[in-house]
Amino acid sequence: MSATDLIYDWNQELLTLPKALQICDDTLRDGLQGGVARMPSVEEKLKLLSKADALGVSTAVVGFPAQAVAYQEALAICEGAQQLGLQLHLGLLGRMVEADIEAIARIQQASGHPVVAYLFVGASPIRRYVETRDVDELEHLTRYGVSLATRLGVPVQFAIEDTARTEPEVVERLFLAAVETGAKALCLCDTVGCLTPTGTERLVKHFRRFIDGQGFEVRLDFHGHNDRGLGVANALAATKAGIDCLECTVFGIGERAGNIPLDVTLVNLKLQGLWQGDLSGLSDYCHEVARVCHLAIPAHYPVFGANAFLTQAGIHASAILKAESRGELDIAALVYCGVDPRLVGLDYGIRVGPYSGRSNVAFILARQGLQVTEQVINQILEKARIENRVLADEEVYNLAQNLIASQIIGDK
Repeated sequence: MSATDLIYDWNQELLTLPKALQICDDTLRDGLQGGVARMPSVEEKLKLLSKADALGVSTAVVGFPAQAVAYQEALAICEGAQQLGLQLHLGLLGRMVEADIEAIARIQQASGHPVVAYLFVGASPIRRYVETRDVDELEHLTRYGVSLATRLGVPVQFAIEDTARTEPEVVERLFLAAVETGAKALCLCDTVGCLTPTGTERLVKHFRRFIDGQGFEVRLDFHGHNDRGLGVANALAATKAGIDCLECTVFGIGERAGNIPLDVTLVNLKLQGLWQGDLSGLSDYCHEVARVCHLAIPAHYPVFGANAFLTQAGIHASAILKAESRGELDIAALVYCGVDPRLVGLDYGIRVGPYSGRSNVAFILARQGLQVTEQVINQILEKARIENRVLADEEVYNLAQNLIASQIIGDK
């Protein structure tokens, strides 16, 4: 009997994607824009890219080489990726101006690594008002920028900033201009995180129909933000509606409330059968990002927070211990958890606190190979309840050792 045989799943959908979903990792560009405590070095970025590559990420956006310092760093990253033999393509951001686009082309030529120009314009009514531009000018810029990059041999992903608040006819006009001048991918951007899952699904379905109806052979991407706390939900809605590629950042780092979290999104996609890659290295990648950027992961962050797979409830611990005692580890992992921690190379755990029972203490000590009497267990539980706090595993083990020693001395 496996755990899946014992769980009824309301989330299960008969959903199959016409082609493999792709992930674009924007951690090292859009993610770092959000004011992380520390910017990683080029060497650290290459180490992170190696981990992203191993996860099956198809593209990572790594820079905006519009200035001299940013250009040199982007060049070093692309050269390093080529030397390491990384398979993922590297995206470089650019405006629809000659200097930006030529800089991207030079980096591609000098490094020899596959580079994609991530070119963008802002087209929503509020952006047009603030920047005093009309749609004719935006179409001219789009055609100029995309055609220049294409002539220079750089594939283009064309994005409309604030797509979610732009009139459909304007988006269609600019998308048509971009494809006609050589764009290989188009991006729908929820730049200010205003969409709900319903809105995301409507947006993606509309432009999926438009692209397919025009006969365009281009990839359709979705870039979302988390201002309303709906980043993961919107990513799943976009996937269901027919998106080809999701742009995400580790832990959802990015400006304001951040971006779509790459880590939790991948876990959800995996659980729904929409991602075939191996996620056993995902925890290591995420914690390396946290380390080099000096990020504090909230203890209750889903999947990767310190408390994500811990329980101190006595009833929970009892059920887990019963499954373990029968050797049914998959059932033990899921009897009180919605995600099997082994999916991402982690393990579940039990703590001893004010709400714990005997099973909690027995579990922790059994993992240390220690068998104790009921009296020892009761004394440890009493300490947790009197002090009204959760005891660290090491503290539980040391208490048990001390109590055993005192009993031996007392017996003498």
